[in-house]
Amino acid sequence: MSLSKTAPFGTLLIFSLKNAPKEWLLKDAPTLIYMAKATLAALLALMISMMLTLPDPRTAIFTTFIVMQPQSGLVFSKSYYRVLGTIAGVVVSFLMVGAFAQEPMWFIFFFAIWIGITTAAGVKYRNFQSYGFVLAGYTLCIVALPVIEQPMEIFNIATSRFSEVMVGILCATVVSEIFFPRKLSDSLLTSERERFESVLASLVDENSLFGAQDMKDAEVVKFSSGVVGVHAVAVNSAFESAIDKRNRLYLEQLNIEFMHLSTTFHSLKNIVGNIELHTSNETVDNLKKLYAPFAKVLQNVSNLDEEGFHSMINQLKELKEIIHSRFTEQQNSLEAHFGSDEYDAFRSAGYLITRILDEFFIYANSYLAFYRLKSSGKATKELSRVVRFKTHTDNLLVTLAALRGSGVLLITMAFWILSGWKYGTLTITMAVVIGLLIGTLPRPLDAVINFLKGAVSAAFVAALYDFYIVPEFATDAYTLSLVVTPVFAFVGWMTTKPKWAGFSLGFVFLFMSQTSFDLYYKIDPTTFLETTIASLLGVSFAGAAYMLVNFWSCSLSQKRVAKVLRGQIVFLCNAPLNFQRGSLESMGRDMIQQFSTQGQLNIRSNRLVYEWLLATLEIGGAIIRVRKNLNRLNGEFKMINQSLEGIKQYFQAPTEALRQSLLESLKNAIKSLHVEHKQEANIVAELPLIRTILLSRVSIPMPKEGSCR
Repeated sequence: MSLSKTAPFGTLLIFSLKNAPKEWLLKDAPTLIYMAKATLAALLALMISMMLTLPDPRTAIFTTFIVMQPQSGLVFSKSYYRVLGTIAGVVVSFLMVGAFAQEPMWFIFFFAIWIGITTAAGVKYRNFQSYGFVLAGYTLCIVALPVIEQPMEIFNIATSRFSEVMVGILCATVVSEIFFPRKLSDSLLTSERERFESVLASLVDENSLFGAQDMKDAEVVKFSSGVVGVHAVAVNSAFESAIDKRNRLYLEQLNIEFMHLSTTFHSLKNIVGNIELHTSNETVDNLKKLYAPFAKVLQNVSNLDEEGFHSMINQLKELKEIIHSRFTEQQNSLEAHFGSDEYDAFRSAGYLITRILDEFFIYANSYLAFYRLKSSGKATKELSRVVRFKTHTDNLLVTLAALRGSGVLLITMAFWILSGWKYGTLTITMAVVIGLLIGTLPRPLDAVINFLKGAVSAAFVAALYDFYIVPEFATDAYTLSLVVTPVFAFVGWMTTKPKWAGFSLGFVFLFMSQTSFDLYYKIDPTTFLETTIASLLGVSFAGAAYMLVNFWSCSLSQKRVAKVLRGQIVFLCNAPLNFQRGSLESMGRDMIQQFSTQGQLNIRSNRLVYEWLLATLEIGGAIIRVRKNLNRLNGEFKMINQSLEGIKQYFQAPTEALRQSLLESLKNAIKSLHVEHKQEANIVAELPLIRTILLSRVSIPMPKEGSCR
């Protein structure tokens, strides 16, 4: 249903009222339900901790907010790694206190090594595995530091800490599973349908390829981070019994196929943009004629049901042969009219059009099979071995993370020793905890600043509760639960807002550490003020560590990304022949995702880096296909081998002379193939694509002056 802009006010009002309940159920109700579940879990943790007379109910409450997630699978996954991390931290605490209780220098030395290792692992690993290493790191601070002068107390501290964490985890998982449970499995088909519809809308609209060529920021984010996000869902879905192995395999298969399709789409878009700027209108017109039948078939898709899919897939199957044949005819008829560069650009764009048709056909078949599996439980497509999603962590980022973690511990230890301050251990703990936790969030420096804002805000709220509300209105555990419910609900609401992630984490941390949730009310202004200052100092140390160690300039970040991407191309020139395009693409996207969150790239440089990624994926994919075809033919292709060696040399140490030499080498190889081996269409299509990308200087991963401005 659509309404014109001139529709009467009454009609608009009726339309709004009809859709209001549906909109509320889709947008507002899940938020309210999550707030209620988080609040209930926190209150339950508070009550059980007090009933069991655990020393610090704050840990149990804090744990519920940390592990609580919208879907049950995510709760189970995070809880699992929190338990493992806590156990590892407790075991290391026993070992260190037992071995070095009388040797403070050795204790500090191994303490710093452990924090460095866990900080580095938190950056290297993904999803909640990263969180497990974070827990293993800061559990050592919480368990070992308070007993450094009384080592015999470590058993009591360790068992209390583990018990409180388990109470929080059990409360979060039970509430999540019993009250309005939301399963990852329930959202899989919906999310895949939305993604398929988005792909369909992009391919149907010819202007998305042949219109304005500016790549929007939202588009960059969608196609660079969406793949990583879906992979994370697939990993965490393993913790739900409702999702079997076939579902996860289909999800991974669809993710890989979508990744290929999106790369081809954006590569085609970039090449068409360069063609429109530097060649004649005739070239673009011929490409439009080649693409038009594909768009027409997709436009006729009225319903995304099983029957509609069958019809579309059958039409695409027939269209594939027609488009491939038409492209061959266009190449033969236009060869005499175009110069070599323009002809290569046309062949590259035409080849990508045929490839996008082939890849969409494969993607649509996999989606239909997944749809049938979810609706009827029957698998109708035998999946080939799914390419494993590979991550790529930059060693420099990992090394800097280790230095930052160890460094902040040593500096805060020195601060405690030199000052002799009673609450110096709290500063150490807070600095290490924040340094570990914030390192797993996007834009860590911004997160530290927001964390500090949240902590300062929580200090005032905690003071209000400690010195007025709790002594005035809380007479037992039930009344205490009643008075803290509004704050718990507010925290639950904040955790549903991604932009509030740092602020909400800071608020929860300081509110839980400073508010009196003890079995017996015990608080005094001096202790409150000193512990608050110690906590805020720890946050400041963690923030300073990020500013001094991790956050180099934008231009240096770009140079690092460019170097890594060029290294990928060099690697592929001699990589094992069984190396898959899916591995290349997943590694590249994961790396860009990490640099976008951990590095200091602005909006403009993010767009540029994504163009570098596309060029790397296309050149790398072409190298993989050329080498596999050469191995299959088992013949002498001297010029092609020279071109591959030229690609390797150029990307190892790029210079303009090597670039010109490579372009000439590719030109000669293309000419030789066209004359002597015209039947080898698979290779003939790849070399012009590489040459066309190399002619576009912006696309190649080479930092340019002013690109960060």
